Amino acid sequence: MDSMTILVLILGSSVVAVVLGHILTGLRAGATVRRDRYAAAVKLLVARIEYPYRIRRRTSDNPDVLHTLTTIGHDLQERLAESRAWTATESAVLSEVFDYCLTRIDTPFKQACNDAWNATPVATAAGMNLNGFGMGNQQHVVTSIQDALTYRFGLRRLIPAFLLRRVLKKRGLLPP
Repeated sequence: MDSMTILVLILGSSVVAVVLGHILTGLRAGATVRRDRYAAAVKLLVARIEYPYRIRRRTSDNPDVLHTLTTIGHDLQERLAESRAWTATESAVLSEVFDYCLTRIDTPFKQACNDAWNATPVATAAGMNLNGFGMGNQQHVVTSIQDALTYRFGLRRLIPAFLLRRVLKKRGLLPP
């Protein structure tokens, strides 16, 4: 081999290595953004489940307390709309799972909020004990979205949407 061929091979392999490095860095960065955004969506789902408990545990009905609680409620609604929009653009199938999770908690959420607003403010430490108040255990809903999220990372991300939808329906993460 002459020195020119060796130089071309060395430069060529360096260029390939740089290109592959940039591609892998981009893939990692994309996965990090997805992970963070989906984590925020799960956090929002949990915050929505917890909101009626915040209302129920309010210590007074004075305007400042009510204003704080309604501000939290409005913020949850805004973040919910933002998470729904982002999820819909990132993955139609995961958007369906997220919406299904929200639908599953919607009725108990509304009832718990209604009950909480109609309850008198808590005046004692013992009043913080909710004695059965609320939406009940909703961990299964949070677990559903977490299970579905495993299909947005690694090689599972390559599963076509029609097939992924079928898999998630079979696992009960989407309605039949």
